[in-house]
Amino acid sequence: MFLQKGVTQKQYILGRRDASVKEGTLNIGRYLALDKSTGSDVYIDALRPHAMLICGKRGYGKSYTMGVLIEELASLKSEIRNNLAFIVIDTMGIFWTMRRPNTRQAAALSGWGISPEGFDVEVFVPAGKVSQYAGLGVRSISISVSDLTGSDWCTLFNISQLEPLGVLLTRVIERLRDSHTSFSLSRIKEEILAERESDALSRNAAANYLRVAESWGIFDRQGLPISDLVRNGVTSIVDLSSLPDQNIRGVVVSILGKNIYDERIRARRAYEMHEMGGQAQGGIPMTWMFIDEAHMFLPSGRATPASSVLINEWLRQGRQPGLSLVLATQRPSALNSEVVSQSDIILCHRLTAQDDIAALESTRPTYMRDSIGESIRNMGDEKGVAFIVDDTSESTHVVRVRPRKSWHGGDEPSAMSKSASQ
Repeated sequence: MFLQKGVTQKQYILGRRDASVKEGTLNIGRYLALDKSTGSDVYIDALRPHAMLICGKRGYGKSYTMGVLIEELASLKSEIRNNLAFIVIDTMGIFWTMRRPNTRQAAALSGWGISPEGFDVEVFVPAGKVSQYAGLGVRSISISVSDLTGSDWCTLFNISQLEPLGVLLTRVIERLRDSHTSFSLSRIKEEILAERESDALSRNAAANYLRVAESWGIFDRQGLPISDLVRNGVTSIVDLSSLPDQNIRGVVVSILGKNIYDERIRARRAYEMHEMGGQAQGGIPMTWMFIDEAHMFLPSGRATPASSVLINEWLRQGRQPGLSLVLATQRPSALNSEVVSQSDIILCHRLTAQDDIAALESTRPTYMRDSIGESIRNMGDEKGVAFIVDDTSESTHVVRVRPRKSWHGGDEPSAMSKSASQ
């Protein structure tokens, strides 16, 4: 086994109470001493559900660290990995590059005793946008039209449910949902144009909105079955970067999150019945979901289409059905306060904005001797260094995150690069 000088074989496993269990861990890096030397390896538990927040100002490694965690989950032993599934909500289109080995950091990886490695991830893009990803080997994803309520459609179109147009949309869509298990956008248009309780102006406006929705390429009569997306041992990257509006992305995340939660509740019930000697268990595996730019889905002070599902089903209730949520943001102050209070692991890269530091400080646990702001200042300005608060062990740590094995697609372009203008 390769060991850097000064590094011991002792393991520190964050997020785990039983230190005697060594399996099912994610190697995120090494302890960082005050003299900037590295110490023992640091691991995060992967056997139990977790709520985790990764934060840091732009360019200091939050998306990179998220990629390290995804790599580690994909590298677990098969007997553990195959009991899990991994979903990455990619709003920037940067995680498909995980298929390629990180050859540009080969020297840094060598210093850690690691080799560049690509990962067998599945990339899903909106069904109507597949042609934009020619040559990348992507799969299509669509959301069933009938999964959206009338309220969802009004949110997508930024329409009040109380105005005539909103009343029309809600009435027709809820009527279809009551009488049909599935239907298309075209069917909604037909019903709206035939609706005589509303004026012609509202009918034509609603039909035009639905034509716009067709151009998004994400909604279809039959959506992708959740079992095709959430599969044992598989990393699925849902690339939403081609969708033109944050509300659309929010609705997609809301529908996926709710469907995964419901399926996991059923799977958990089947598991308990199996344990009591009943029928064989089935259903989707325990699921980790990763969301970058989390403040766009869970902003402070207002609701989005994804807020309710992510807060209630995933953060507050997700542990029992086996759901883990990893959120990343460069603006903790813009994030719903529930995220910080519900997270059992907070991993913080460099922050300098006082309101961002104050957002973390507002829920500082009593076992911390120093303030979070002071701890962040003490770790310096080195990229890839993180201050970690582990609520399970009630401890704090300063860690240097290991280099990525796979290609990181989130680096900012430089005008010095030959391909910068391409």
